[in-house]
Amino acid sequence: MHDWRPDVTDDPNPNGATSGEPRDANARCAIAINAAKVLDTTRRAWTDAPAAPSSVRPEYPPPRAARKNRVVPRRSRWPSLIAALNEWSPKPL
Repeated sequence: MHDWRPDVTDDPNPNGATSGEPRDANARCAIAINAAKVLDTTRRAWTDAPAAPSSVRPEYPPPRAARKNRVVPRRSRWPSLIAALNEWSPKPL
């Protein structure tokens, strides 16, 4: 074990509790109180928040015209094939 930190142990749960069970009654009570506070705060925030009118639409800038690349037609490779066949064939096409 570590000699320089006596409070650190190799036990994942030094209090002896397994990962599934709560530590004690105080911890369960504190968790329940905190959860109730969070729920209450969230409920109040949702009820106090003004409802956004659906008819008002936010102003967005007009869409920018995207640059359109010029479409260059693909060059056929048939002339290259015919030239290669004529070059290497005993009977030119």
